[in-house]
Amino acid sequence: MSDAQKAHELKQGDQNSVNTNDVVFDCPFCHKSLVVDKIAAGHDLNCPTCGKTVKVPEIHRVVTLQEAPETKGLQAKPAWEQEMISIESALGETRNQREEAGNFYKKHVSEANRQKLRLEKLDIKLKELDTRKKAILAEHPPKK
Repeated sequence: MSDAQKAHELKQGDQNSVNTNDVVFDCPFCHKSLVVDKIAAGHDLNCPTCGKTVKVPEIHRVVTLQEAPETKGLQAKPAWEQEMISIESALGETRNQREEAGNFYKKHVSEANRQKLRLEKLDIKLKELDTRKKAILAEHPPKK
């Protein structure tokens, strides 16, 4: 595997090292942000943090009518049909992006809720330990 196909962890504040040839995504196992060259899109690689095999997401983009391979055929159609085809393509891509963003949001909200529960349990444990410490000190005051 070339260096271009090796992911590295994206550290906080390290966004300047990301360029237009990179894919940024989260490891589904350890949830660390990873960066890899876009030539690795669709391929499996090992997460540098947890070592598990992850699939690099495919890169999708909306293609303009001028870029599309069937442009010549489209140009023979009325302008409104060309616009409808363009809108349908943009709708599909926007729906895909919205679904991806929604999944990302749900995953992070779920993780935030898990951490909130963890904080609540730790707060309870802190109170219990503090209460127990005070009880022991009340029974055995420090000697002066």
